[in-house]
Amino acid sequence: MTGSLRTQAFTLAISNIGTALLSFLLAALIARALGETGLGAYAVALAWVMPLSLLVEFGIGTLITREVAGNAAGGGGRQERHPYSDVQGDLVAAAVRVRLLMGVPLMVSLVVAAPLLTSDGVVVRGIQVSAPLVMIQPLFSTYSAVFRARGAMYPIPWLNIGMLVAQVGLTLLVLSSAAIGWCEVRGAWCEQAAAGSAMTPPLVVDVLLINTITSVGQLAACWGIYRARFYVRAVGFPRSTWAILRESWNFGLAALFAAVQMRMSAVLLEAMSGVASAGLYAGANRFVEAARLLPNAFYGALFPQLGALADDPRHMWQTFRRALLGMLAYGIVAAIGLSLLARELLILVYGETFAIAVPALVILSAAFVFSLLRGTLTLYRYAQRREAFVNRVNLGVIGVQLALSLWLIPQMGALGAAWAVLGAEAFALIALWLLLPPDAGTLRDDNVVLVGDQFRQRVPEEEAK
Repeated sequence: MTGSLRTQAFTLAISNIGTALLSFLLAALIARALGETGLGAYAVALAWVMPLSLLVEFGIGTLITREVAGNAAGGGGRQERHPYSDVQGDLVAAAVRVRLLMGVPLMVSLVVAAPLLTSDGVVVRGIQVSAPLVMIQPLFSTYSAVFRARGAMYPIPWLNIGMLVAQVGLTLLVLSSAAIGWCEVRGAWCEQAAAGSAMTPPLVVDVLLINTITSVGQLAACWGIYRARFYVRAVGFPRSTWAILRESWNFGLAALFAAVQMRMSAVLLEAMSGVASAGLYAGANRFVEAARLLPNAFYGALFPQLGALADDPRHMWQTFRRALLGMLAYGIVAAIGLSLLARELLILVYGETFAIAVPALVILSAAFVFSLLRGTLTLYRYAQRREAFVNRVNLGVIGVQLALSLWLIPQMGALGAAWAVLGAEAFALIALWLLLPPDAGTLRDDNVVLVGDQFRQRVPEEEAK
């Protein structure tokens, strides 16, 4: 790992460690105050919102990171390209237009369609108050992608940790106040809860609203930093909107496929096994998500490095190989640790009622190892401009996980969902490694250039230059 890569990965790791700790605290607050049903409702509401958010994201943040980082590197036979100062402004302006064109209709549609997505009235309201995240998170991704591409990771920890500190603090305040007097206002739920009912607690809606409000604050702070330190004026034309959509098409599909795969389990569990099963799965999966935060920090620094090495296949392969071995070692250690401590961790964070989720956490820990190797291979294929190949694999992964989920969840609940994830991740790793087209080793498919205000394919005359 180079010094620059090490420094950037360390900065993102600080962000992700802080995020993990605060996310655990938030989940523990919800689970202990509202039980597995409350945590399940929280997870299910976001499971409907996040895929649409990633559809609006459309992989444009990844495209911005690759293109700005690659152009900033310069040299390496890329004489057709301009420094990032010539392309960044147009990319960001086009990205914002795309967010508005796609995000506003999807956000409104989600609010209107929420009653059709679930029969649980509390989850319906939770989806509706979370609908603005469909636009908020892609806009945040637009500006933070520039930070990553230009090697300036330092705002990201402050933005992520600051948002979660505010979210946890406000959630604690609301839940503490509710513990004192909210039963007088929401008496129906309290009476049924005392009798052992599994009715979804309505306070989940307040917790989701806090999530939305703090996300708005995070976006505002991110935009302010971008304008103050990294802003570049756009010089292109509105046609760049459609150009960036064409260029990010494969990234957008990849993001959507990833969102569907991640959130599929919660939605299917709620539909086939109940909100409580979704809560047990969400509680177990939180530990895997926390273990994933360090690798995600590394990925955030690795991808710009691979993109900058796209014209140097030998060094790119060496960087990738070291990353792959490092992720394998980390994944094995993390999986063993989570498996051995599964019961203690679940009871410590969520309480005795979550002990039943121990087998699910063990299986998800095994799936974690495969997912880390898959993630590293995916970034390598992206740097080779093999997005379309990755998407074919991702589509197959969704099919595998859906089939396994429909078979296993009715029989095993949260454990069946975990087994489905393990099967899907194993399939993805095998496919990404073994099914690569024969010419993938040649990186001469780097055939996209920015001409005027649009991306377009190279023609033979340009290649000859």
